Amino acid sequence: MKKIIATAAITLASVGIASNVNAQEISYYTGMGVGILSTEHKAAGVDQTKKTFGGFVKFGADFNEYFAAELRLGMSGKNKKTVGASTSTYSSPVLFSYLAKAKYPVASNLDIFMLAGATTARIKGQLNTATQTQTKTGLSVGAGFDYKLDNNLSIGADWTQYMFPVSMKAGTVFAADSKARMWGLTTNVAYHF
Repeated sequence: MKKIIATAAITLASVGIASNVNAQEISYYTGMGVGILSTEHKAAGVDQTKKTFGGFVKFGADFNEYFAAELRLGMSGKNKKTVGASTSTYSSPVLFSYLAKAKYPVASNLDIFMLAGATTARIKGQLNTATQTQTKTGLSVGAGFDYKLDNNLSIGADWTQYMFPVSMKAGTVFAADSKARMWGLTTNVAYHF
């Protein structure tokens, strides 16, 4: 799976670089997004899904009007559930996404876009007093829009599947058939240099 993700990322980067040979000068942006992040943990007899507040900071480069690359550093809230005397909590205290961004200008101040790449997340599980943390990488895809308020400021929103179900290593918290998944629906603001 990691080889497929790496190959896809290199291919997308190559397409972006090749399409940029005669393009305009690269411009950069930074910003943040906040909204709903859903963390999901499933195993035999376990189906724990919860939408929590989360967010990210982002750094990006616009190579031309059709292609950009974006890095996101974020975190999710805690997915906590109590059944009887047992309490389980799952979260992603750190997630790092590296995304290719294919854009299409609908109007002079409005772009729609699609995202493709990968996310590496630190996934933390706690069952009563036992804790287990694993770092996993999964495929990421998403879509959204950016609306330019002026030359330097934009607002937007996107839905991103940060991680399709990835298998967790069995341990004190995660069972042998445990899988984790994450997605987010966020609004964002960015400053363009």
